[in-house]
Amino acid sequence: MNLFRKELKTGLKPFLFWTFGLFVLIFAGIVKSGAAMADGAFMTELIGKFPRIVIAVMGMANIDISNFGGFYAVLMQYIFVLTAVYGTHLGNNAVSRESVDKTYEFLFTKPRSRSFILARKLLAAMVYLTVFAALNLLFSVLATKQLGVEGDYTGLFLRFCAAMWLEGVVFFALAAMFSASISSAERGARAGNLAVLGTYALAVVHDLLEKPGVLRFFTPFRYFLNQELVAGGFPLLYAVLSVALAAAFLALAFARFERRDLGAL
Repeated sequence: MNLFRKELKTGLKPFLFWTFGLFVLIFAGIVKSGAAMADGAFMTELIGKFPRIVIAVMGMANIDISNFGGFYAVLMQYIFVLTAVYGTHLGNNAVSRESVDKTYEFLFTKPRSRSFILARKLLAAMVYLTVFAALNLLFSVLATKQLGVEGDYTGLFLRFCAAMWLEGVVFFALAAMFSASISSAERGARAGNLAVLGTYALAVVHDLLEKPGVLRFFTPFRYFLNQELVAGGFPLLYAVLSVALAAAFLALAFARFERRDLGAL
């Protein structure tokens, strides 16, 4: 448990930084929702004039932002990206921090297996990712109440919170796998970041196509579609797929970490 507490302490400052960014996005976004809904017809007409690729990049495809649910869904697309980047940061740091900081000899000469140590480090990182998703729910509820948004959107917030957490877990596990598999800590971190960028590019292509077909399976950013969540649904198939992918990536991370050169940079 000492290692687990140490990891929590080490990750606290970055967590506060990311949480502040989340807080600003939520409150600033919900403040702007009032203006968007007040001029709903104008906003819908204006967005309709944008090139489809611009709409896809901004996460506005197939959603009506003239109501709060639609506007919140678009806001959450930016938070999904934030969560993916934070999850990647957590997964990479859990595996490679000691190699970068040159403290691996002190930690990994303890009478504990590598898997035991990595499990505690990943668990601490998962705690921060879970709290981050829970704070998204809390900030969303507080913002709507503080700013006087009419209606009960708790169900909507819960669905997006769950989707955000599952997406973050996939990128967290993927980054851990890359960091454990690639000898250089720097290149491992770069691979995780490129995965976020590449899958977001696929998400944009998904939104550009009328019938994306199986493309949805290849980008976690589209496992949970705006229109489905706003309508009250939650795709269990993609929820299960997210858990399965995360479990597979973590299993590979543990297997590769046992053979990794801990001193590599």
